[in-house]
Amino acid sequence: MGKATQDLRKEHEAILHVLKILDQMFTSTLDATKKLQYYSEVVNFFRIFADKCHHGKEEVYLFEELIKKGFHKESGPVGVMLHEHKLGREYISMMNKSLEAKDLAGFDTAAAKYSALLRQHINKENNVLFIMADEVLDETKQDELFREFEQHEENVIGHGVHEKLHAMIHAWAAEFNVS
Repeated sequence: MGKATQDLRKEHEAILHVLKILDQMFTSTLDATKKLQYYSEVVNFFRIFADKCHHGKEEVYLFEELIKKGFHKESGPVGVMLHEHKLGREYISMMNKSLEAKDLAGFDTAAAKYSALLRQHINKENNVLFIMADEVLDETKQDELFREFEQHEENVIGHGVHEKLHAMIHAWAAEFNVS
């Protein structure tokens, strides 16, 4: 397992953990105002961490390297992942619109679809795409990608934001009793 794909797998663990927390948020007995606040924070997490940071690293760096190695952008594993990233962005938009309308049922529907998509997506990346990437990208290329990933975090989400997002995850986990 290369350093770059290992980093992406670690981020998958954080995303899956937030999805577990979201499952608990769905069934919580919090009042609507408090639920909307937590849902807004979670949407912000998905927008910044899952999409801008994580999917950004994949799209700008990893997928481009795989395309150079002969993978197809419109089809095959990379094409599927790109399509699912786009679909995920649509679900995030739907969740955000539901929050603006204070529509908890609409949010729950969009969030459940997003959660199901992400769980399947992460499984495909961890068990298919990243294994393929580890086969075609040598250690030097993986290290180079990892350095680019770190620079991406600084440039796209900003210094210290990653740590703040992880602190939010810990706070949600404590609030909703998710280990």
